[in-house]
Amino acid sequence: MGSIFLRWVGLISGLLFLVTGCNPSREATTVEPQTKVDESAQPSESAKYRPRVARLESESASEAAPESSVAEVQPPLEASLSAEMKSLMADAAAGNAAAQAELGNSYATGEFGRIDFKEAVKWLRAAADQGQPRGQALLGVMYSKGRGVARDEQEAAKLFLRAAEQGDSLGQYNLGLLYLSGEGVAAADSVVASGWFQKAAEQGDAMAQLKLAMERARKDNVELSMTEISEFYAKAAQQGNVEGQTALASMFARGRGVEQNPEEALKWYSLAANSGDPKALHWMAVTYNNGNVVPKDLNKAMELYTMAADAGYAMSQYNLGMIYGSGQGAENRDGIALQLFQKAAEQNFPSAERELASFYEAGRGTDQDLVEAYRWYSR
Repeated sequence: MGSIFLRWVGLISGLLFLVTGCNPSREATTVEPQTKVDESAQPSESAKYRPRVARLESESASEAAPESSVAEVQPPLEASLSAEMKSLMADAAAGNAAAQAELGNSYATGEFGRIDFKEAVKWLRAAADQGQPRGQALLGVMYSKGRGVARDEQEAAKLFLRAAEQGDSLGQYNLGLLYLSGEGVAAADSVVASGWFQKAAEQGDAMAQLKLAMERARKDNVELSMTEISEFYAKAAQQGNVEGQTALASMFARGRGVEQNPEEALKWYSLAANSGDPKALHWMAVTYNNGNVVPKDLNKAMELYTMAADAGYAMSQYNLGMIYGSGQGAENRDGIALQLFQKAAEQNFPSAERELASFYEAGRGTDQDLVEAYRWYSR
């Protein structure tokens, strides 16, 4: 029977590399117009609660949190909290919608030392239920990316629309993206998309400004130079936009549109990683693992890989599985490696599929299962 199998693929210790994800297409449906929320009926919102933009990567679906505007605070892993965070949690528990949005964003970006998407969704939903526009926009991001809830672009579009109609630039920009792709809306409509990008751009959103600049360039039958694109990303990065920070970091790492500068790349990836961006967390892990730019620190690399893997980032799941499976920096833990390869393989990551097949073929971390091995080798 072994003749039907590919030769067993050995673990390649330390060979870690970056990849980009894909976003599978989904059936589009109509978004019903939403009535603008009367903000006069909402609690006053302190200017100190301004959640950062969260643009999140994909994760496996999970159940939504209960719909409630006031929820019980779940304590973070760290026993000691700053006075500011304690005040934020108290205000959120008391029903302050802006505080609820900020608390939800804090859980989504790992400010408590962990990323907890379910807890994030609970608080963002609490804020959204009160008509808080940034809470609606951020909850829309969670639905769009399937974080803490089942992926649902239709629901994301509804939430983005509610936020956008109240003038929220994040809602406007993301709604524009959906109309550009046709996901979650009746049909792709570049005119409607441009209208929402324009509204966000007028509020200074650099990513929306980039979209409009690219559209103008297409109409004029010209291409934006990489230098021009890098300038938009730099502006977005300086605004605290995680997508802009990650893109700018990548440009510095590769020398595209800017002079190659690993230290500057590290700076922007670090900022994006501090906001919980899985791709940035993965890049930081690779940096610590390889000892480039920063001193080699496998423990730190594993910590960062784990955060990105927990967020559903397939390459981090694979790399972490390689580390556990080879015993590099930790005792050999085939069972954990198998689980990580399984998660990455289910996202159609080819290297993880091959490793998973080899584990089933050899009975590593599980009973030998040649049928399951053949299934993954054949993918």
